[in-house]
Amino acid sequence: MTLKEKLTLFNPLYWPAWLVLGLLWLITRTSDRFQISVGKCIGRFLLLLGGKLKYITKKNIILCYPNLTAEEQKQLIKINFMSVGIGIIEAARACWLPENKLMPQFKLDGAEHAEQAFSRGKGIILVSPHFTCLELVGRLLSLKYDFAVMYRPHKKPILAFIQETFRKKFYKIAIPRHRIRELLRTLEKNMAVWYAYDVDGGKKRSVFAPFFGIQTASLTAVSRLAEMSGASIIPMYFYRDNNSFHYTIKLLPALEQFPSGDYQKDAAQLNAILETAIRQHPEQYVWQYKRFNTRPKDSPRLY
Repeated sequence: MTLKEKLTLFNPLYWPAWLVLGLLWLITRTSDRFQISVGKCIGRFLLLLGGKLKYITKKNIILCYPNLTAEEQKQLIKINFMSVGIGIIEAARACWLPENKLMPQFKLDGAEHAEQAFSRGKGIILVSPHFTCLELVGRLLSLKYDFAVMYRPHKKPILAFIQETFRKKFYKIAIPRHRIRELLRTLEKNMAVWYAYDVDGGKKRSVFAPFFGIQTASLTAVSRLAEMSGASIIPMYFYRDNNSFHYTIKLLPALEQFPSGDYQKDAAQLNAILETAIRQHPEQYVWQYKRFNTRPKDSPRLY
């Protein structure tokens, strides 16, 4: 951020946001049990507010889990919002808790797959869905590996400042999504790059492939990056364990014969991998995003 942009952060319009950040910092100094409770309360409050977040969440769950009864869908939405609230607390913990507090809180399965991929010297692309504990898991993973993260810069100055400060403090490299050359240079250094794949990038950069049985705009970027760099593609799952700040991170074996030369086939494979991860803990997925916003030609809009 430029100096001028940073000075705008002192605008009285942002004082409520600074107050919220201060409260979050204080909450991270309390017991884990209390923090979990506060997170759930935040989630219940967001659900009570309704509006766009509730509408998108409900629509996504109806689309992806049509076989659930209306009551089961309602319960999943409720639990999911509580997970979102806990995710807000987790983001604060990722920012402000020291390394010795975080280290005992996670276990990493499949590290051998990463080591094997690194031995090829071409770098790794970690592909994952967006789960509500993503920010904290990123911090936990940074305790073991130096890796780069790709991110979409926020338009709002205060959110951009928080995002930039956090990324630069804990990650060796943070790459905005549009800087492909920088990403390729990172892979050339035999580093890992974390790419959360389940985003709607519009028709120009995507193909349509099944995701929860719905033809979904799916980015071709992972295939193209693998073609250009020779990097290994390693799927990654991560979950919060029950109602606690403990996490399991799973690295799967590198995908074979990827890319295949067929972007649609590759997208279908990646979508299937992500769907498998989400179905294990659907309550922890970020359903508040318009994943099915871009539609095939002549298809009705879903939102």
